[in-house]
Amino acid sequence: MKAVIWQKRFFNRALLRCAARDARLAFGVLGALCLAFSAGGVSAAGENFPNKPITVVVPFAAGGSLDVTARILAPKMRDYLGQPIVVLNKPGGGSSVGARTVAAADPDGYTIFLASGSAYGYMHLLIPGYTLQLKDFAPIAGIATNTSVFAVNDKLPVKTLPELLDYAKKNPGKINFCTTGVNGLNHLQLEQLKGIIKERGPWKGVELTHVPYNGLAPAVVALKTNVVQACTLPFSSIVKKLDGNGIRIIAVMRPKRLPSIAQVPTTGEEGFPQLDDNEAMVNVTAPAGTPQPVLAKLEDALRKALQDPETHQKLEDLDVQPGFVDSTATKEWLEQDVRKFEAIIRNAGLAVSQ
Repeated sequence: MKAVIWQKRFFNRALLRCAARDARLAFGVLGALCLAFSAGGVSAAGENFPNKPITVVVPFAAGGSLDVTARILAPKMRDYLGQPIVVLNKPGGGSSVGARTVAAADPDGYTIFLASGSAYGYMHLLIPGYTLQLKDFAPIAGIATNTSVFAVNDKLPVKTLPELLDYAKKNPGKINFCTTGVNGLNHLQLEQLKGIIKERGPWKGVELTHVPYNGLAPAVVALKTNVVQACTLPFSSIVKKLDGNGIRIIAVMRPKRLPSIAQVPTTGEEGFPQLDDNEAMVNVTAPAGTPQPVLAKLEDALRKALQDPETHQKLEDLDVQPGFVDSTATKEWLEQDVRKFEAIIRNAGLAVSQ
């Protein structure tokens, strides 16, 4: 009797071992199938992409240089991708409104972000409740660079940046300094200048009162009509046309002079080399998690669009400097730019979160 009981127990244990082994095999097969299907899904996503319109979110109002850049690129991207490219303007919050729109979209390549610089990567330091950073976006490509300038009302008796600061020192409280918006690139460039002159003996204590406007057009109108006396502005065809006709451009924030206004010196030439490194890369990103084959197709479409002579010329006419930068180099540039502006933000005491 005992032998029979022992045999039954041995047999039951053997059955359990077999069942466990079979379960492990089943899970292994199932896991392999899942991986195969997953890889196939990503591959299929790349092969079938795109099969519907693609939305390009621009974080500024219609009519600005970034908006026009997107609309110049859209037809050629459509030609290469075979689907309509829709430009959607989401202005506000120094790029943060547009960034939120893109980050909340499905990571499938059908919603992408065309922005100037890396503002959406450091806004978490400036806006309470904003948590997005560069890790929430997948870089696709850089497509151009934008230059910023210092400009004054042409009735102001100054022709250089040092002369402007001298005038501000001799006339305290009389220089209202406009930008295209609170927390935007031009605002931070002004804060960078203020941080530099704090450490420079001749201009310690100089007051430059910040007057923000909602975009380029109202800022330019305020400068031309002498509501404000000086501005940091993105260089554009509008600004160039008004140079000598209400406003005077006194410095460009880049290492070399701009060919279209070659008479205007760089900030480095005027004694402020720290301000030279202020060109903004116009870049295109997607939500983090977008499949790599999809990102590669978008990157290739942008490369081909910029190789088109007509598209290239239209961008040059807009006074942006077109040039393709691949996804890897774009990521490195954005990371470096964020580090630079994080330091400026903290130095200016603007950070709302540490």
